[in-house]
Amino acid sequence: MANNSGDGGKGIYFIVGALVVAVLGLGFMVMQGQGDKPDLAISVSEDGIEVDGK
Repeated sequence: MANNSGDGGKGIYFIVGALVVAVLGLGFMVMQGQGDKPDLAISVSEDGIEVDGK
């Protein structure tokens, strides 16, 4: 497959780089939003043991 655009494939590298940055940014935002919520909470009281999952 020949690249006849003359840019040496720089456009593909730009698109791939932009996608990587977008995925990392979204991942960071999701992790920040869920950092204060535990996946599993276990509480022990006089009534017994309570397990609260997602």
